[in-house]
Amino acid sequence: VKEYIKNKYGAEFTCSIGTYTRMKLKTCIKDFAKIKGYPFDYTNKLTKDIDDQIDYTWGDLFAYGCKSKTLYKFIQENPDIVYATKSSLMNCKAESVHPSAVIIVPKHDLNGEDINAFEWMPIKSIDGVLVSEWEGKYIDKSGFLKEDILGLSQLDKFDAIMKLIKKNTKEEIILDDIPFDDEEVFRYFKKGWCEDIFQFGTTGLMNYCRQVKPDSLENLIAMTSLFRPGPMELNAHQDFTDIKNGKKKPSFDFGMEKITGETYGLYVYQEQIMKAVVVGGLTEVESDILRTTIKKKDIKTLSSYGDKFKGGYEKLLEANGIKNPKVYAEGVWAKLLAFSGYGFNKSHAAAYSIMSYWSQWFKVNYPLEFWTVAMNFSKETEIPFRISELVKTGVEIEIRPPDVNFSDSIFTCDAVNNRIFFSLTKIKGCGEVAVKFLIEERNRGGKFFDFDEFISRVPSKVNKSNIVNLIIAGAFDLIEKIKYQKRLTEYQILCII
Repeated sequence: VKEYIKNKYGAEFTCSIGTYTRMKLKTCIKDFAKIKGYPFDYTNKLTKDIDDQIDYTWGDLFAYGCKSKTLYKFIQENPDIVYATKSSLMNCKAESVHPSAVIIVPKHDLNGEDINAFEWMPIKSIDGVLVSEWEGKYIDKSGFLKEDILGLSQLDKFDAIMKLIKKNTKEEIILDDIPFDDEEVFRYFKKGWCEDIFQFGTTGLMNYCRQVKPDSLENLIAMTSLFRPGPMELNAHQDFTDIKNGKKKPSFDFGMEKITGETYGLYVYQEQIMKAVVVGGLTEVESDILRTTIKKKDIKTLSSYGDKFKGGYEKLLEANGIKNPKVYAEGVWAKLLAFSGYGFNKSHAAAYSIMSYWSQWFKVNYPLEFWTVAMNFSKETEIPFRISELVKTGVEIEIRPPDVNFSDSIFTCDAVNNRIFFSLTKIKGCGEVAVKFLIEERNRGGKFFDFDEFISRVPSKVNKSNIVNLIIAGAFDLIEKIKYQKRLTEYQILCII
C-alpha cells in the first residue's frame, strides 16, 4: 500500500514517518546501572514496579523511591546515576521507521510555488526508505496529512472469495455496490452466526450480537465501538443493548439530540464529543484540540476548555428555560469527560463495520465460495467450529473428505454438486512432496478412473505409507463408489496395495 501511495502521489511528495525510542525511567536506571556493573536480574527487580508511562519527570524517580526500599537504597548509593538520569530522561535513544504512518505533502506552498517533501521538512533515508525526521506529533502540529496504513488479511479473503465467485458463476462482484439493507444478513448477525466474520468472530461478540439484535449498519458501528474494555467497564455496551431493545428509555442531553440520536443518547464516538462541545461554544478547531487533550490527560488545558464549555452551555440552557443550568452544565461536562475516556473514532469503526457487513453478505449470498475461503484461512482448531455453523445455517453444502480427483493443496469447491473438499495436505502422514507429485500427475494425465489406475500412474514419491493414509482419509471413496467408508486395518490395506 505504501508503494501504491508513492506511485500515486509521487516519490517526492510522500515518505514514511520517523519515530524515536526514548530514555524512559526504567531504561535510564538499567542502562546506567549496567555500565557500573550491576547485574540485569537486580536492575530488573529494582524497576519492576515502575509503570510504563508516556512521559516522566525527574521527580518520578524519587516518588517511586519512596514506595520501594530497594530503589530508595539504590538512589542513596548511586548519586551519579541519579544525576545522569536527570539529564538523559526522555532523550532519544534510537531511531526507527513507524510501521504504518505515511505522510503526503502538498505539491505547492501558500504562494502557489512548486515544493516537495524535502523542502517541507527534514527527511533522511533509513535502509533505502525515505523517512521524516519529525515524529508524528510534530507532523500533526504542523498541519500535514498523516495516514496510518494498516494491513488486513481480510482484504486477501475478499479477493479470494471474489475470484472464486467469478470462476464458478462468471459474476463480477463490486464491493462498493453491495447494499446495506439485506435482511438475511442481519438475521445472521442476530443469530450470532459470525464464524470468520471480520471483527465479529469472537465468542464474546457473537453473544453480544444475540443480545443487541442489530438491524442496521449504524448498530454494527456502535457495537464495534462499545465492545471494548473501556465502555464495558462503565457498562455502556449493556446500556446500549437495553435501550435499543426497549428495556430502558433513552435520555438525551439538551441540544445533543441530533448528535447522540443514533446511539440512543450515549456518547460513543470521538466525533460526538467534538460536536457536543461546539454546542457549548467551543470552535471546531478547539474541539479537535480537546480530543487530543483528553487523550493526553492534560488537566490544565482540560480545565480551561471545560470552563468555556460550561459557560457557553449554561447560557444556552438559561435561554431555553432549563432549571438549574449551572448544575446541568456541570453534569454534562462530567459525562463528556467520562465517555471521552474510551470514545472510539467513528470513521475507523465505520470502515471496520462495513467490512464486517461485507463478510456476512458473502456468507449469506455466496456460501460455497465464502466457506471454501474461510476453511483455507482457518487454523486447524477452528475448522470444526466453521463446519458446525455451516450446518446450523441450513445451507446445502456437502463437506467431503480429501479426494484424489477434486482436492488440491488447499480446500477446493465443486460448484456443480455444491461440495467442499478438504485439502490433501490436511491428511496426516501425507506430506507436501507426495501431494505435489500426485497433483502434477493428475494435471498431466487427467483424473484417475479407479484405485488400480492410480497405483499404476503415481510416481514412487507417493509411497505405500502415503497411499494408506489417503485410503483411511477417504480420498478414493468417490472413484470406488464407496458410500460409507470401509474401516480397514493397515495390514489389509497394505495387502490390497
